[in-house]
Amino acid sequence: MKKIDLKYAYRLINHGPLVVVSARYNNSETFTPISWNMPVEHEPPLVAITVSKENFVDQLIHRSKSFCLNILEAEHVRRIIRMGEVSGKDVDKIAMTGMSKAECKKINAPYLLQSIGVAECELIKTVTIEEVDIFIARVVYARANDKFKNGLWDGSRIRTVHHLGKYKFVTTKELKY
Repeated sequence: MKKIDLKYAYRLINHGPLVVVSARYNNSETFTPISWNMPVEHEPPLVAITVSKENFVDQLIHRSKSFCLNILEAEHVRRIIRMGEVSGKDVDKIAMTGMSKAECKKINAPYLLQSIGVAECELIKTVTIEEVDIFIARVVYARANDKFKNGLWDGSRIRTVHHLGKYKFVTTKELKY
């Protein structure tokens, strides 16, 4: 993957894919699928995710003040589902899924090597609403593979995962008009 200009970081998730959020605090880390995510602002590059308070990644983000958004393609949907079925508190999700990880460049967290795009984020605000936390963060480093060109995803080449609810997922297809 290559480094991309941060002014385009919001476009990594602007089309609404499910992301796998990774976070680490001390010796604990996890990878959790999150479908409720969104760009907030492009300058400065801000994103938000919504996480249940009972989720292990919620605890890690609160403590570490950072997280990473991993954008994966449809070929990994079974692995993504499996990651969402167990807690990273109890299971090594990397070993369980056979995926691989590397260290982020700007934050103390891992990212998935299978990702087509990655946004490393530093927490700037937490909004708590009942049983969920909305984490608003600044993207401090972003990278993407060659399917992201000139500040856009190539819609004819990507197949990101989009969660419709329960165990229903779809992928992308570029529309001609």
